[in-house]
Amino acid sequence: MVARRLAELTGPASTAEAEAFLARHKPSSCTEVFGGWYWVRLPQKGAKEKLPTHDELELHTAEEIKFGDEGAELVDKLTNRCAEIKDTAPVRANKSKGLKSQKQLRDEQYAEFNEDVKKLAKKYGIISGKWLFYGSEESIDNTWSKIVQAIVTEDGALAKTGTVHTAKVSCMPGEGGSWVICVYCDDSWDREAVGKVFKVLVEDLNLVSGAYKCDANTILGIDSKHASGIRSSLWVKHDFMTKEEIDEVFARASKAKSAPKKTLEQEVSSGAADGFDPVSDSEDEEPVRKKAKKA
Repeated sequence: MVARRLAELTGPASTAEAEAFLARHKPSSCTEVFGGWYWVRLPQKGAKEKLPTHDELELHTAEEIKFGDEGAELVDKLTNRCAEIKDTAPVRANKSKGLKSQKQLRDEQYAEFNEDVKKLAKKYGIISGKWLFYGSEESIDNTWSKIVQAIVTEDGALAKTGTVHTAKVSCMPGEGGSWVICVYCDDSWDREAVGKVFKVLVEDLNLVSGAYKCDANTILGIDSKHASGIRSSLWVKHDFMTKEEIDEVFARASKAKSAPKKTLEQEVSSGAADGFDPVSDSEDEEPVRKKAKKA
């Protein structure tokens, strides 16, 4: 499917510019009947050209065509082998006879396929991928706003990772009624970088993606309903943070949000406003030094 580009904001942009773009292009209120995407980008410093995300391309590059042709052979091999396993292998392993279970044999095929796709993707430079988010009509605009601000504005949390330069949001809900957001990473197989992005999404933006999908699998048509039964995602959230760690982040955020703010008089009476911490100061401002009282 062609990724129709309906609007695009290229950073770096001021907060006001980002807010103006978001006000004009809200995914929840898009009236485009044929669908499409809103995009944001932050050009890489020193790069002559933007690093492409390969499932955005309206015209296939020579590299993508070659990757698709050779990758199709890998997909056929995997699909046929998994069908053979289903027809011939035992459901349960039999150690005495040296027989592996269907699941064991499938997992071996999945691992081999994933490694072959990785090698082929790196050969043709098809290495980008995305953390996926799904939102309702009520939540999608707010989620998209957080991501846009974090990518295109100066000192945006995602921009500072050095790994994220592009994101897009669908302008119509899918079959399940949800809008989709893709936050792209430059190298799907750089586990450390992909994990860093996930943690920023959770800790800075309070957003949790369930899965990361490489563009290579998108091109090859590997989805959650693939005939082979293979997992379509390259990474999942618990590869980088445990459920307890994620819950703790949200508990802290909820506590901070619900905590009552003290007035200046309350700060002074408690002694917390003495010295160089006026209640109105933020971490981005230099504290105003308090004048010394005359003796």
